[in-house]
Amino acid sequence: MHILRSIDELRSLRSQTTAASQTIGFVPTMGALHLGHSELLKASVAKADITVASIFINPMQFNSDADLAKYPRTVEEDLEICSQLNVNYVYLPQTSDIYPEAFDTSVTPGSLGSLFEGASRPGHFAGMATVVVKLFNIVQPNIAFFGKKDYQQLAIIRRFVADLNFPIDICGMETIREADGLALSSRNAQLTSDERQEAPRFHEILGAFAKGFAETNSLNNAYAHALEELRSMKHFQVDYFDVAERETLKPSRDTSKPLVVLGAILGSQVRLIDNQEVQNSEI
Repeated sequence: MHILRSIDELRSLRSQTTAASQTIGFVPTMGALHLGHSELLKASVAKADITVASIFINPMQFNSDADLAKYPRTVEEDLEICSQLNVNYVYLPQTSDIYPEAFDTSVTPGSLGSLFEGASRPGHFAGMATVVVKLFNIVQPNIAFFGKKDYQQLAIIRRFVADLNFPIDICGMETIREADGLALSSRNAQLTSDERQEAPRFHEILGAFAKGFAETNSLNNAYAHALEELRSMKHFQVDYFDVAERETLKPSRDTSKPLVVLGAILGSQVRLIDNQEVQNSEI
């Protein structure tokens, strides 16, 4: 495994892979790698000739300096994981490489970025989209891998890849969970013991809701029940919970279309997000 620290090194690698007709698989991360990241890396190693991972804690994705400061930084452990999984290259950019002096450009998602996480965390998706576009331009991968836990993020990335004509295949991977159903996240370590014990109910409630609906009335009844269950949680508050069309993320109760239920709950120090694709009875 090789560590790359400059854009010039990435450019040189891309020239070599192009000349050799090799494909590049790319897994962008903010570090603090867990089993969910490992599955993305394994998929890339299996599908592409060369796998590049990046580790960059993107300051534009945080709502406060305090939140940025407490994000876990585990670079040595992350590099060991990448090495064990046969990742070929890890890109470790400096902040000044991604955001040079006088940097004044951003990528702003459209309607997909204004709902759910976008409404709760203003500016978050602009920060995400900007850094992913920059990394795509630097690495120039053939295929990139993202987890479905961040369902809205994945939808936004697919949208701007299509809109901006990136020649990149976006592969969405299923959410990896703890044995009790909690979606893996680098932030789970910030849960209190009481929150960690109750947190799996979030997935249980979403999973029970998403079993299947024949028509709008049954969906609405199940939605009301699930919302009541979420509001009964002792250590979390509901941030948002709704049903949307999978592609546009427009809130919907049309059971003839592919739907997804999206939710976020707030603990004392961390918010959890999760989703379940609804098993519509008529599609």
